[in-house]
Amino acid sequence: MVGRRNRDMDDWDDDFFDDFFSDFGIDINKINERMKRIWDRLLRDPDVRTYGPYVYGFTYKVGPDGRPVFEEFGNLPGMRVPGLGQPVEKDVREPITDLNVDRDKVYVTYELPGVAKENIKLNVTENNITLDVREGPRKYFKSMDFDFKLKPNTARAKFTNGILDVTVEKEGGSTGSGRTVTIE
Repeated sequence: MVGRRNRDMDDWDDDFFDDFFSDFGIDINKINERMKRIWDRLLRDPDVRTYGPYVYGFTYKVGPDGRPVFEEFGNLPGMRVPGLGQPVEKDVREPITDLNVDRDKVYVTYELPGVAKENIKLNVTENNITLDVREGPRKYFKSMDFDFKLKPNTARAKFTNGILDVTVEKEGGSTGSGRTVTIE
């Protein structure tokens, strides 16, 4: 079981991290408690027959409104696929993803280490980008919905050294089932 640290022995970093993260409006103690609950649940779950590898983390950036934006990623049992409300499939990871939006385009970068270009399925619709990779032990899935319309026919994707860069123009577009994007 995950236990508490001996605060007398190694609390030197508590003040440092509390001060650092509080500048961004983050309560690091809340994050630590969440991690403790996640691992406690994993260790007590009778349906979990194998342990790991588990991946959990978050990315941080400043949004267009100047406020911090945090995105979680990982493959912990019990995590839900955002927007779908379905549990994450066993052994499927959510890739680290960077999303940038400007006035005219959406730029998405996925980190997909150990994956061959031929195994990447990328689908773009008017309001969604979905990535699905099934390659032996390397399985990734991420679906992102947008509040604005995309032009699926303008989607371009380039895969180099485990990094997939996707660019799609915003606004308009035709109705339909979207477009499967060829990876360069």
